[in-house]
Amino acid sequence: MDGLYILPFDHRSSFMKLVKAASPQNRKDIARARGCKRLIYDAFRKSVAEGVPKSKAAVLVDEWLGRDILKDARSKGFITCVALEKSGQGEFNFDRKDWRKQVKQINPTYAKVLVRYNPEGSKKVNARQSARLAELSSFLKTRKNKLLLELLVPAAKKQLAKSMAAYDKKIRPYLMVAAIRELQEAGVNPDVWKIEGLDSVERMQKVADQVKAGNPKSRIVILGRGESREKAERWLKVGAKVNSAIGFAVGRTVFNKPIEQYNKGKISKAKAIMEISQMYTFFVKVWERARG
Repeated sequence: MDGLYILPFDHRSSFMKLVKAASPQNRKDIARARGCKRLIYDAFRKSVAEGVPKSKAAVLVDEWLGRDILKDARSKGFITCVALEKSGQGEFNFDRKDWRKQVKQINPTYAKVLVRYNPEGSKKVNARQSARLAELSSFLKTRKNKLLLELLVPAAKKQLAKSMAAYDKKIRPYLMVAAIRELQEAGVNPDVWKIEGLDSVERMQKVADQVKAGNPKSRIVILGRGESREKAERWLKVGAKVNSAIGFAVGRTVFNKPIEQYNKGKISKAKAIMEISQMYTFFVKVWERARG
């Protein structure tokens, strides 16, 4: 793998809030959300048509709101990633009990899961999550589909004694290394780790070293955490200095504002597509310039 530029829009609960869906959701809300996801996909296609390398460009979307997008993207030869986890849960579990069938039916390039894993958190929760992830990892070894694992390390209360900024800088990097090691020891072997950005090349290199210790062929993509363009840009520039990192997965930073304005009627569909495309392309250029 020489590059992976993921546009993730697999958000479900947060995406329904973004499009101002009612609670409980109705068919009209769901149709509007699907339409907005199609808009994001159209922006992705625009970027590729205008020069983003197709061999590195990827979409990450959920089956519920993006089944047709996944089907179309696969038919057009794009790299596809489908989310398998249940949305908005503190403990990882599969969205569908028949997740094996789901993988076979959709047949994505990458089966993606998100796990919130703090090594100093609940041992029982971590063990259950590790077992499920190991089961998925083992299953995918029998297939051509690859595993994309998004690792988030949420802070425990005691780890926030000073501030979130202090946690991000001094504590999170070491917990990320420990979390990766524990998951590897449990039999979890992703092809690509989707990890939180760090402000230090030295700290990011330690994360990369642990990734390679478990599997020399494993790679890293840097996620944007829904943060500002400036923060995401800084994280990508740091990540690009690490050999194991091959790209990024920046979503909400790319599409949140245009989708919000489009839903309020402040901008047209064409303008929303243009703005999303420009922002996605911006991060591609940031990565490629930093990579050199």
